[in-house]
Amino acid sequence: MQLIFTMGLIVASELLYGNLQLIYPDGKPIDYLATSGCADWQRPGDEWARGKGPIPEGDYEIPTDPYWLETRGIEGFFFHITPDPVISDKGVRAELGIHFDANVPGTAGCIGLINESGWRGFCDRMAAIAESGVKSIPLKVRYP
Repeated sequence: MQLIFTMGLIVASELLYGNLQLIYPDGKPIDYLATSGCADWQRPGDEWARGKGPIPEGDYEIPTDPYWLETRGIEGFFFHITPDPVISDKGVRAELGIHFDANVPGTAGCIGLINESGWRGFCDRMAAIAESGVKSIPLKVRYP
């Protein structure tokens, strides 16, 4: 089981969208429309812009059991991405997660699912995976 987030990083003033894919052990994928970062902050190199840019490319883990956050823009379940913080010679990013993209479109670096029905489906699938005994799932972030 794994998650893969992909999104093209380009110079654009509008919010860009990507794909979060949940892949089951049998190879069956489930796709979710998602974004990471804020409009006009989704260019190559913006991954290290704290509070604005998309999540840095890399390999992560997410728990199958979320916790609740009242933080504006999240206001609900939050799947905390580790390692936390993410450190490189280009910067530090911290407190990243997967959540529903509430309020103003875009995220401060998290992966935000766009459609409420897709978000509910994602949460239901993660709950079923947690009930099966799986505690965490690998997450790959790639910018083709």
